[in-house]
Amino acid sequence: MKKVLLTLLLLAAAFIIHAQKIDSSNILTNDPVIAMNNSRIFNGFTIKLISRDITSYSFDILAEKNLAHHFQNPLPFARKGIQKKEDAYKVAQWIISEYKKTGHWENMMPPHIARQLQIDWN
Repeated sequence: MKKVLLTLLLLAAAFIIHAQKIDSSNILTNDPVIAMNNSRIFNGFTIKLISRDITSYSFDILAEKNLAHHFQNPLPFARKGIQKKEDAYKVAQWIISEYKKTGHWENMMPPHIARQLQIDWN
């Protein structure tokens, strides 16, 4: 009887230790990594790129380390979103320039502006 009880106790301890190792807060996420340099400063705002998936980018615009605005896909006519890192920076810089002019955030970039900035959106 003592051997069975000792075996059950060891088995329970093994389950408890194993459960702590696979705790969801300890699991590392496998998000796509952009690069170490994933932010730029433009006109007093910081543009921080975020990888939505392997092929597209979104970005946050930060003002003095506080989130000013988050942009998911400012090119609604582009099925795949912003596909190049440099294009994401161009879109963000245009949005910041428009914010400086008008005082409100543009959530979408018109197609003719995307053509002028030579952004690949096909």
